[in-house]
Amino acid sequence: MLDLTPDHLLTTTRTVRRRLDFERPVPRALIEECLAIAFQAPNGGNLNRWRWIAVDDPALIREAARIYNQGLDDFIASFDERGYPGAGVPGAERIGASTLHLRENFHRCPALLLPLVEGRSDREPAATSVFWQASLWGSVIQAVWSFMLALRARGLGSAWTTGHLWREAELAELLGIPHAHYTQVGLFPIAYTLGTEFRPAYRKELAEVVGWNHF
Repeated sequence: MLDLTPDHLLTTTRTVRRRLDFERPVPRALIEECLAIAFQAPNGGNLNRWRWIAVDDPALIREAARIYNQGLDDFIASFDERGYPGAGVPGAERIGASTLHLRENFHRCPALLLPLVEGRSDREPAATSVFWQASLWGSVIQAVWSFMLALRARGLGSAWTTGHLWREAELAELLGIPHAHYTQVGLFPIAYTLGTEFRPAYRKELAEVVGWNHF
């Protein structure tokens, strides 16, 4: 366990791409330890309507990497003449370079995590109601973030990726997921990090995004 204060843990848990150690194996027991911690996060009605697929089979990881990269190609093809929506954000060029690095090495990840939540975000009632949308995502997102915090505390890292969702049916078929009944939350590489020192990232100032008593 790293010697991190709660505030330091919360402000330095980053999306890690270029500093993932693709050579060092990650024990299953360590992933399960982080999942057990993550499961303590709140979820709607304490119904635990989630499933979690951890993947450490190299052949499956290579196929998942192929789907991830093809999904990102689909996403890039959807850009209009303005290009990537986040191009104007400070540090966007570093994000682009690190995303490319992960794309080139995704097949080398020691393990992956695919969180699922029961129900489909694109079908009723979720597709027709903000309440049901919020309830669905609000029953799993907290646990995913807790998992990433637990990884960080143990010298590991991950990246919140969603590129494969352009081809989510393909990953569902690969892993035997009942596609009509579960929403895939994201695809998370799991690896030790190259070094454990991380810094807070750029965020807008509070005055720009926080309102008191009105918008």
